[in-house]
Parts: sequence; C-alpha cells; structure tokens
Amino acid sequence: MTITLGSRTRECWDGLLDLVYPPLCVLCDNKLVSAGERATRLCAACSRQIKKIRPPYCVMCGRSLQGHTENVDRCWECCARRCHYDRSWSCALYEGALREAIHRFKYSGKVSLLDLFSDLLEDFLAENSGVHSGMDAVIAVPLHGIKLREREFNQAQALAAVVAKQLRIIDASRCIRRSRPTRAQNELDRNQRFKNVRGAFAVADPRLVNGKNVLIVDDLYTTGATLDECGRVLRAAGAQRIHCITVARGA
Repeated sequence: MTITLGSRTRECWDGLLDLVYPPLCVLCDNKLVSAGERATRLCAACSRQIKKIRPPYCVMCGRSLQGHTENVDRCWECCARRCHYDRSWSCALYEGALREAIHRFKYSGKVSLLDLFSDLLEDFLAENSGVHSGMDAVIAVPLHGIKLREREFNQAQALAAVVAKQLRIIDASRCIRRSRPTRAQNELDRNQRFKNVRGAFAVADPRLVNGKNVLIVDDLYTTGATLDECGRVLRAAGAQRIHCITVARGA
C-alpha cells in the first residue's frame, strides 16, 4: 500500500527531520538556517567565498575581462599562444571555499560535493548558451589507470555525467583515454605542464567524435595545458568544434 502525504503533513514531517537531523553545510558542517542556504547546501559564509566569473570573457580561455580598460576580446596569455580547442569557460575562481571543495572532492572522495558543482554548472550553462549550443557530445578528461585506482573515481567523469544529463546529449568519454601516466600538474610550472601532457592522450574510438562538436569537461583550468592536449588529439580524430568547461579556474 502506498501512502501519500498531504503538503501540510509533509511540511511538518520535514520540519521534524530538520530538528532531529539538521541540514549542514557541505563544506564547514555549520547548520543551514535559511531556505536559501538549504537550497544551495552552503552556509552564507561559505557561499560568499565562491566568486563566479562574469562576462565579458576572453574568447579563448574564458578568463573574465571585467575591469580591462582596453577594448580587447582576448587575455594576454591567449594573444601569445595558439589553442587546439575553440573556446573554454569556467564557472568560478579557484579560491576560498570552492578550492577546498574541489580538493575534498578530488582527493578525499567527498562525492556529496558533486551537488554543489552540479548547481554551479547548471547555473552557468543556463546563463551562457554559447558553451553548449550545437554540441553533440560531452567528454571527460580521462585519468590513467594507475591514478584511477588510487582515487577510485574520476572526478571529471562524474562532472561530465552531470553536464550530459543537464544538456541531454551523449557522454562519449570512453572515446578518449590517457595513454601514459603523467606527473601531477600542480607540481610543475607553466611550460612544464604543457610538456608533461604532450602525447599523454589518445582517441580510442574516432567514430564517436569524427564530424562532431564536443564539450570537454574537467574540474579545474589552470594553464589550459590538459584541455589543450585533449583538444589536439580530438581535432586530429575529426572533431569539429571543441568547447571546454570547468568548475573553476585560477585567476
């Protein structure tokens, strides 16, 4: 027998549950007081630390160009280099509470934080249709098998599944693999990062990307080296437009 609760009864039941098991901030474990805090799963203090990236964006890497006095459409870094992807965007700056959240998600396996990243991605994609307009497939940046066994999950794959569901397009992550292990990028300087990932990826099934527009998903954009190398091999396999999105990026 199925019991259906009326709205009044459900409100009372939810209120009782909040008293016994008060909802907590996913980052600092403080009690969530307001309806807004419960909706975002963040307390007001942690929420204030997340600084969303606002337009105008660099037309290549997605860095915010707010505050630039010159009428430019690219940041200085993108003026000095050629990218193998067409455009990249990021939701927020990699600092404060978001930096801590990504670190816990990535290295401590706190998968409950996926809801926070899902909300950030959903809001950004809703406000920036150019990210996903005409995209045919979502592709996660792959981990090498050694690192995957260490972490037990690929954070980029979890994010890609979220984006694919939100956009209602296929997740073609299996088409690309990491062909050799690499050093952790956070141990290297800018030039070393590009050298570190050169030749580290291979397309396992070109049929999934040949002639397609693809959206690469990762957790963090720092120099763009990893996304650029993924873009290079996907382009060589026949991908047409290549866009990228990450939850966060360095300043």
